[in-house]
Amino acid sequence: MWPFGLFGSLAAWELRRIARRGLATRVRLILLYTLLLAFLAFATFWFQHLSARDVFFGRPGVLAPAELARFANFFALTLLEAQLVAVVALAPALAASSVSEEKYRQTLPLLLITLLTDREIVFGKAVGRIAFLLAALFAGLPVLMITQFFGGVSPAFLAAAYAVTTGTVVLCAAIGVSAACYAPDLRSAVLRAYTRIALFVCGAFVPPFVLASPFVVLAMLAGEPMTETQFLALALGYPLLQVLVGSLFLINAVRALRLRDATAGPPPATAYPEPPKPAEPPLLQPEDEVPPDLPPIDAGDPVLWKERCVGWRPKWAPLVLSKFMGFVAGAVAIGLFACGMWIFLARVAKGFDPSEIERYPGQPSGLETGGWLLVAAGVFAGGRYLLPLAVGLSGAIAGERFRGTLDVLLTTTLDRRAVLRAKVQAQGERGTVFGAVAVAAVGTAFIADAGIRVGLAAAGLTAVAMALVVAVGAWLTVRCSSDARAFRLLLPVTMLVVGWPVFVWNLLRGETPVPPQILFWGLVGAACVCSVAGLVFWIHATHVLSRGE
Repeated sequence: MWPFGLFGSLAAWELRRIARRGLATRVRLILLYTLLLAFLAFATFWFQHLSARDVFFGRPGVLAPAELARFANFFALTLLEAQLVAVVALAPALAASSVSEEKYRQTLPLLLITLLTDREIVFGKAVGRIAFLLAALFAGLPVLMITQFFGGVSPAFLAAAYAVTTGTVVLCAAIGVSAACYAPDLRSAVLRAYTRIALFVCGAFVPPFVLASPFVVLAMLAGEPMTETQFLALALGYPLLQVLVGSLFLINAVRALRLRDATAGPPPATAYPEPPKPAEPPLLQPEDEVPPDLPPIDAGDPVLWKERCVGWRPKWAPLVLSKFMGFVAGAVAIGLFACGMWIFLARVAKGFDPSEIERYPGQPSGLETGGWLLVAAGVFAGGRYLLPLAVGLSGAIAGERFRGTLDVLLTTTLDRRAVLRAKVQAQGERGTVFGAVAVAAVGTAFIADAGIRVGLAAAGLTAVAMALVVAVGAWLTVRCSSDARAFRLLLPVTMLVVGWPVFVWNLLRGETPVPPQILFWGLVGAACVCSVAGLVFWIHATHVLSRGE
């Protein structure tokens, strides 16, 4: 039994069930990716006056110790704020699902008739989710400890920040569990939970109540000059207040656990007779659902027809959020590409004007040619094309294996190489416009700043790198046991392919730029390496699938 009578034995069982579902790895990855994005955005903003080459490979003395200490202080605060945003976004939904899934699966009545009290059920589920979130939260602690090497970051501030974050986790999880006890389903529980989060955690985003939010408290701990007594009072009193408010939410949730449930007892007696029960079977049969209007099955390649018309999407990929982010990324990519091409063509047109030829060599080419706009357009368009492609490729074969349908597919008379090719082709066809925009944008950006040869080499490397992502995705989906594992391994390769133009373009625009001749042969060599690697991965993937390993 659990050593504390308040929680019962349900907290340990919640932790085991979460571990068996593989949810811990996904939440840790979300937190680590959030920290990575915060680091990239903050470093880009902070060192915008320096090139990437000077920041990472510069001479000693380029960055003064005082500037490094100031950078570390603001960097730690940025990472802690980003981590807190991820906690506030994830904790209510994860906590609410602990009770709502019991109602959805109709296992809550079975749980209520056990020897566990209502208090032990509510507090046990809440403590299990809180412990899980805290374990995932401390996965980012090594990243923050790196700031100690730069100086300027107080260990007391880090301890106080994690105390505030812990209190926020407790409060958010308690609000999520309380909302689930009152709501009949998960959707209603999530809406109720996030409404309360906006009020009790974010201060309704209205001054002066927003000053009591943990985001402002972290900023006060980092920047406000205060005495040691004031610092300890704020660092310890605020988390204790959050824990107290969270405990009140859980105590109130205990009373509401049996609401809207069949175990609440028989209905009260009434003087009116019960209405007649419907006939078995019903007199009026419901109409059959209208099947979707699909094109006729292609007898020559039925797998390709199936993947195009009845595509499958993994459950761990949020459909609404992915569509919204895809729309935003696509709109930003098209807008940047249009602006960059307009500036570039205007710059080219000036070269044919005799009055502008004399001033042409002396004009700065960085902003006028729109190179940075085109590089950004290439990054956004590449991400818009490759990230959904990585999700689809990860589930091509691994998804079938995870759902237990791969053996049925392989027992057919279809050629296994053709099956893999059809699945990969169906995924690669989606969003090819953005892939073409990425190739054109990157090529044009390097043409504007380094010449036609370098631009063509950059465009070729972009296209070959996309093909490498396809080959690596095909190999991972054949080798991995689940689509989630294949996607986790494919994501770093995808991010490298999406972000390489930014790094190379910074090398070209630094204080000591790389000569175009060397850059050209470097891009050609990288394209050759990607071509050979992609071919090897594809051949090995088809060979492994054909042998049925």
